[in-house]
Amino acid sequence: MRRLNYVIRRNYAGFVLWELLIVLFLMGLILTLSAPHFGSASNHVRKHVNRVNIQKIEGAAQLYRIDVGTYPLSVSDLLESPRGVSHWQGPYLDEILINPFDSEQGYEFDLSGRVKNVSGN
Repeated sequence: MRRLNYVIRRNYAGFVLWELLIVLFLMGLILTLSAPHFGSASNHVRKHVNRVNIQKIEGAAQLYRIDVGTYPLSVSDLLESPRGVSHWQGPYLDEILINPFDSEQGYEFDLSGRVKNVSGN
C-alpha cells in the first residue's frame, strides 16, 4: 500500500511539458487579443486631454479678452504680456499646454478666439 501511494504521488508531483505549453499558448492568445484594447484606451485618453487643454486655453482667452478687450494672438500671450497691450492682468495660464497627439505642435487661435490644434503640415 505504501509503495502504491508513493508511485501515485510521484506521478502527479509536477506539470507535464504539454500542460505548460498549453498554459503558455493560452496566455499568449489572451495577451494578443487584449493588445488592441490598450491602444484604443490610450487614444481615448489623448482625446480627453486634448479637449481639456482646449477648454483651459479658451477659458484663459476669455479672461484675457475681458481685461484687454481683444482675443490674444497666440497662446504665449496668455503667459507673458505682449508688447503694446495695456490692461494685461496675467498670466492667464501657468504653462504652455502640450498637444497630446504631437508634442512638437501646440495650439493656436482663430479669428473668433476659438482654439484649434496646430497642424503639422
